Amino acid sequence: MKETFEKIYNNFEKTKNICEFYNKYEKNMTSTRFLLIRSLDKENLKEVIKLYSNFDNTGNLKTLTEKTYNSPVTVEQLLNYIENKRKELIKKRESELEGLSEILDNFPIVNCGVRNDKVDDIVKTFVRNKSLKTMLEIETELNKEILPRIKQYSLWSYYNQTSNDIIELFFLKHPSVIPTIRKIPNVDFFIKIEGNIIPFDLKFTNISDSYFDLASQGIIRNNNNTIYDDFYIDEHSDTNELKKIKSYYNTFKRNHKSLKLPNMSGLKKNDLIELLTDTNIQEALTFVENILSQHSNYIPTTTDELYALEWWNYKYQGERLFCNNNRLFVFLAYKNKLIDGRELKGRTTEIGNKIKKLLDNLTMNDIHTIHYHYDKDMSLIGDYTALSLSTIYYE
Repeated sequence: MKETFEKIYNNFEKTKNICEFYNKYEKNMTSTRFLLIRSLDKENLKEVIKLYSNFDNTGNLKTLTEKTYNSPVTVEQLLNYIENKRKELIKKRESELEGLSEILDNFPIVNCGVRNDKVDDIVKTFVRNKSLKTMLEIETELNKEILPRIKQYSLWSYYNQTSNDIIELFFLKHPSVIPTIRKIPNVDFFIKIEGNIIPFDLKFTNISDSYFDLASQGIIRNNNNTIYDDFYIDEHSDTNELKKIKSYYNTFKRNHKSLKLPNMSGLKKNDLIELLTDTNIQEALTFVENILSQHSNYIPTTTDELYALEWWNYKYQGERLFCNNNRLFVFLAYKNKLIDGRELKGRTTEIGNKIKKLLDNLTMNDIHTIHYHYDKDMSLIGDYTALSLSTIYYE
């Protein structure tokens, strides 16, 4: 018996566990068919209804989605319909993005500068600042503090979104990828692989400092079947990258008081490394060289190493945007710098080649099944399973 539209629609809209939803309704490819229909926009739905049913093709988006779901259209027919739209989608995207790669080549890279993309928080801080007593003070605060931060955020958002769009073209052009014409929450496209149609969310990810700290401490493959996680952190290790740098910096600072090095409060790993390098003292330079050499070894380059990084990104994802979904990660990293790889995102051609290499001749054996226990939020505590694959671009 086919699941009712209302039931499957409501379940999907409310869930934070896309994988569970997909598996729950996998019989007769119900979830696949639903998501393919969900990936169509209003005009597409009207065309499909007209082509494959006797229903009238009027109504709002949800009504048209329901009519398409209740029509006799098959998964194969939906795939053929979407495939016939591919050239049109590519042509439109290429037209929109023409010339933008050249802009990115000479773009002033800046940090986002706004936590959680909340620009409004900057404005609120400004308007609630009761210490500003004159128009001159208000204008000065606005021009010197507020507007530069908003400009910085806008530039970063443009760089980030434009590079996203250019790189996504590599997916759109690949024959193994089934595009979504309309945005689906937590699903960017489907991948056809050995007769399966699997939904994936695309994640461009800068490898976090927190990962490097745990990697330097030791992320170990778990063989204990009483523990759900694929990996665990070596609890017997009493040091990691951050602790090593802080410990050395403290000792060096004490031994070289005449240099008047600043306290560590508020400084990041790279800040400390740069301060040590700027002393031009050989022992400090040797320490920095060793740290950077060790850091390069923590960059995952093999499938097994990427597996651990994929697991880490599920295990430690933020609770605010938590979702258990299949993911295709594109990781960015520097091998010899202790900063994240955000500046590398503009290397769209190089990253695109990595993506093509990943997708060409892809088999089910190349996809990792991630198991992780999540406990960062009481309402989300549980054991989760998802499919994942990744590539990495590093310099």
